[in-house]
Amino acid sequence: MKKNSSASKNYILLPVFRTNISKQDSPNVARFLAMLSNSVEQSATVSLASRNMHQKASDDIPVVVLDSIETEGAKLIRINADELANFRFSYPGLRIIKEKFYNPAVCSPKRIQLQVEQAEIKTSVTVTVKGEKDKALAGITVVIFTNFAASKGASGVTDSKGNIALNLDRNTAERIYVYADHSYWGYFKKDVQLSASLEIKLEPIALDFKDSLRYFYDTAKLPKITQKVRVGIIDTGVGPHDDLKVTGGKNLVRGENEADYQDNGEGHGTHVGGIIGAYGKLNGVAAGVEIMSYRVFPKGSGASNFDIMKAINEAITDQCDLINMSLGEAQTDEGITSYIKEAYNAGIVCFAANGNDNRSPVSFPANDSLSIAVSAMGRLNTFPPDSVESGSVQEPYGTDKDNFIADFSNIGPETDLTAPGVGIISTYPDNLYAIMDGTSMACPAATGMAARILAGNPDLLNLPRNQTRADEMVKYLSVNIKSMGFGNLYEGKGMLQPPASK
Repeated sequence: MKKNSSASKNYILLPVFRTNISKQDSPNVARFLAMLSNSVEQSATVSLASRNMHQKASDDIPVVVLDSIETEGAKLIRINADELANFRFSYPGLRIIKEKFYNPAVCSPKRIQLQVEQAEIKTSVTVTVKGEKDKALAGITVVIFTNFAASKGASGVTDSKGNIALNLDRNTAERIYVYADHSYWGYFKKDVQLSASLEIKLEPIALDFKDSLRYFYDTAKLPKITQKVRVGIIDTGVGPHDDLKVTGGKNLVRGENEADYQDNGEGHGTHVGGIIGAYGKLNGVAAGVEIMSYRVFPKGSGASNFDIMKAINEAITDQCDLINMSLGEAQTDEGITSYIKEAYNAGIVCFAANGNDNRSPVSFPANDSLSIAVSAMGRLNTFPPDSVESGSVQEPYGTDKDNFIADFSNIGPETDLTAPGVGIISTYPDNLYAIMDGTSMACPAATGMAARILAGNPDLLNLPRNQTRADEMVKYLSVNIKSMGFGNLYEGKGMLQPPASK
């Protein structure tokens, strides 16, 4: 009898010891994975014969091979869930991992679509959003909470006239958030008495404004890096932007053009790339660094753990020195962990964002023991007083009482570093600039500073690409870290400091 095809799901196959077959793995496993590689090239459904000679041919397991990492590396397959136990007994020596998906670690309620029951509506308000010279701003996200704790309220996006009409269950807004994708700061206000209309003006971004990143790292004065340091950015893609030079990369999203590793249109990866290596009207922390863009996010959806594994593998092949992963989820993932280990064994250190779940435990892959986990901090007076960022101020405060750990930042004993992640100005596709908040922004700030520090030690960078190289890189970074006074759960060892100029 045929199995129900609707029960088919995607799984990842990994050998036991390493992502690339080593002598410790069974030769049968190597041959089996190589056979599956041939099947993916043909987009084939293969019937896998059992190794048990007592089983009938009708007991063969139909498998669709979707993707592969190298000939004898990991495979993405589709198999009927009812066949998993049979598969495990028929093909021992393989780890079987569910395909799952990761989100960028940016902090924003932009995607919240709050609803109010018709019977609860007490007031309707038309919000008009304007920019400089009273220009009506279209495509601006407005979120009004009437009860923030219960997530009650309404949200929407402004039309061509800058208007959005919202129906609410109260005539008082507990919190109002307004988000622009680019070119303007957001807006935040508490306890607003609502009337039929509400006009909000957004402040345009000035590139000479000293945000928290530039307060701690005066990027305009930092010299351009001349020593070759290569940083892999696993994200939504990077560019195009005149301030960003991308050395190369690859689109790892299944079914998309591998050569298209520019931004998927959401802007997150370009913002991350600018924090690390922008050089032009706006400078990043490590201007002059080589950027490799590995796109793993399709537009509008999460990144597959298999695509992230492929991206790490590409970064190893391309001989990156550091990898930035401003992404995460709560649950650990055996597949990504294996490839982080592979990167470390190849002399590459991975930096990952703690996550933005309001002081929840550190997310994965930041909580992996071989990743450098980065929390987000901010500083008073480095953003406009009515901006979204003013709502992120929360204790603990640092040794300098103007410094704080962002209210959204995840924390925990796995935290290794903190870095500026509140109100960060950076590049956005098509030569625009944007403000973003999150451990997504703190992570590249730390990655960029790590690149700058390592650039000062070419002997270290020229070590053989193995675990010792990664060990020595981490040790070298450790002497350039300063405690900010938040405590280890919030900041780990502290914040990376620019190397002293010679």
